[in-house]
Amino acid sequence: MIEKSPIDKQKYIKNLFFTSNARAAWEHILFSLKSSKNVEVLMPSYIGYTDREGSGVFDPVKTQNAHAEFYKLNEDLTIDLNHFKRLIQNKKFDCALIIHYFGFCRNNMEEIKNICRQNNVVLIEDCAHAFNLHFKDTLLGNYGDFSFYSLHKYLPTNSGGVLKRNNDKNKLKSLSIDKKIDIEDLEHYANSDFIEIAKKRRENYSLYEKYIGKNSNVHVMYELMPNDIPQTFPILIRNDNREKLYFYLFDQRAPTTALYYRLIDQITKEEFPESHKISNEILNLPVHQDTDHEDIIYICNLIRDFFGTV
Repeated sequence: MIEKSPIDKQKYIKNLFFTSNARAAWEHILFSLKSSKNVEVLMPSYIGYTDREGSGVFDPVKTQNAHAEFYKLNEDLTIDLNHFKRLIQNKKFDCALIIHYFGFCRNNMEEIKNICRQNNVVLIEDCAHAFNLHFKDTLLGNYGDFSFYSLHKYLPTNSGGVLKRNNDKNKLKSLSIDKKIDIEDLEHYANSDFIEIAKKRRENYSLYEKYIGKNSNVHVMYELMPNDIPQTFPILIRNDNREKLYFYLFDQRAPTTALYYRLIDQITKEEFPESHKISNEILNLPVHQDTDHEDIIYICNLIRDFFGTV
C-alpha cells in the first residue's frame, strides 16, 4: 500500500542525538558500551580539571566506573602514534578517545582509525572544540564510530551537546530525559548560521596571525588551514610568563582562558612531561563571533606592551 505521508523515521537521518551537554554525550557512549564488565578506555594525556566544573571528559569515566589509561602527546598536542599503537596492541581496550584540541586536527586520522579497527577498538572523536558538524566536505568527526560536540563553545548558550553515530556497529541505549537537550538550546542550534560563524572565527584567527608579531616569548601553536574552524587562538607563553600575562590581560579588561592550566591528577609530570609543559604555557585568545577587529588589535598590542616591560 502506498502511504500518503512519510512514516519511516530511519530514512535519510543523520543519526544525531541532542544531549544536555558534551559531557552527557560522552557519558552516554560509555554507558552504552558497558556490558558484563567495566569499559577499558584509552585517553589522551592532556585533560583539564577545575574545582568549579570538574573535568568534562574525565568525570564521565569515573561516573561509569570505567578504567582509563593515557597515551602520550607531542608538543603540538598531536598523538604520539608509536605510544598509542603500542598500548592498543599490548592491552585490551574497548574504546579510544581522540580530542581535537582548540578546533584543530593535525593527526593522521586514517592511520589511527586503522589501528583501532585492526584491534577491535571503538574510536571516539571529542569534537567539543571542533564544530565542523555542518560542513559536507569535512572528515573531522566522521573517522570515529562516534563523535560528540559542545554547543556552548560555539554558540551563546549555557549548555547543549550533540552525539553523532557514524555507523551501526555499536548501538546506543535509550537516552534518559535528564540527558536530553533543553528546548531553548535546541532552538538556538536550529536557528544558527554555522557557515557565517565559521567564517567569522577564521577571519579573527587570521587577524591574530597578522598582528601577534614575532616574539621569542610567544609561540603560535597552529597555522590556520583551509578546513579549520578554530575554537580559540592558542599560544604558548615561554619563560614562565604565562600566569603574569594572563592576569595582566585580565586587568586590562581583556580576559583570556588557559586550556588547561591544571591537569587531572592521573596525568603525572613524571610520566607525561610534555603535557605538563604545555599546561604551564598555554593561553587561549578569543576568536568567537562577538570578537571584532579592534578587540584583536587591542589584545595583540597588550601582549607586545607586556613583553616590552617584563
